[in-house]
Amino acid sequence: MKIILLCLLCIAPVLLVASAGGAFHPLGDSLAVFRFQIGVAAFLSAAGLFALGWRRIPEGIALLSITASGAIWWSYHSASADGEFGNSLYQKNMLFILDNPKPLIADIKEKAPDFITLQEITAKTASVLTTLGDDYPTRSSCITERGRGLALASRFPPVPDSKICRAEDGILAEQVITPDGPLWLVSIHLRWPFPIDQAEQVDLIVPVLEKLTGPVILAGDFNMVPWSYTMTRIEEATRTQRIGHTNGTFLLEHRMMLPIDHVLAPEDCGGDVSTLDLLGSDHHGVLASLSLKRCH
Repeated sequence: MKIILLCLLCIAPVLLVASAGGAFHPLGDSLAVFRFQIGVAAFLSAAGLFALGWRRIPEGIALLSITASGAIWWSYHSASADGEFGNSLYQKNMLFILDNPKPLIADIKEKAPDFITLQEITAKTASVLTTLGDDYPTRSSCITERGRGLALASRFPPVPDSKICRAEDGILAEQVITPDGPLWLVSIHLRWPFPIDQAEQVDLIVPVLEKLTGPVILAGDFNMVPWSYTMTRIEEATRTQRIGHTNGTFLLEHRMMLPIDHVLAPEDCGGDVSTLDLLGSDHHGVLASLSLKRCH
């Protein structure tokens, strides 16, 4: 009986270590989604092992649990960045079954961002782009054969023939000419992690991202948490980091709010993020503040 109890108490600590193993197997990133909860369970397991007379091992497990869960807690509650941020980006997964995009269009016009990235756009909701008109000389979409895809828009004009459309791989990119120099704007939509094929999708996307020369601003529905190996790969490929503190954007099974919609930019851009309303989608939008002058 004692052996069975010991085995049960070891499950959470093993899963906590495995949640950092996304580089070795995609299952690691799937576990990373629940790292905070696993960390709490591992701490309780450490207490159980301590009660059974173990000492050094449960102390190490407790320290690991506090470090892992504490880092995630801090990412939600860290202070906002200081400084003046004269630019903004509006990120939104629209939801492909959205019937009426008018509330979203009104919200975009009210926020008046410099950049817009959208996912799950369809022929029915393409009016989001057309309604923007001349205020956004860069307006691009990239649709799959199933009739849904990605879109982006910018107040700055595009670099001719720079558009990269790979809808099936979940990426749309276009270079724009800002007053501070050229900049790549990327809209991205990753699939769910293991056992779905997010890792294989990222293998296809990373080489494309690595070829983008100069500053990159990338935003989208990553279907993955900030502390995952997937996010690290994309940040390294684009020479970017996530803007602002962690925000929950997607409610999983009406129980758990996941932080899976992100905005990435060069480190010097600074900035902060705020969560927007659902507006008919199952994802909250994200409004990011940043400074283009610092990005170049």
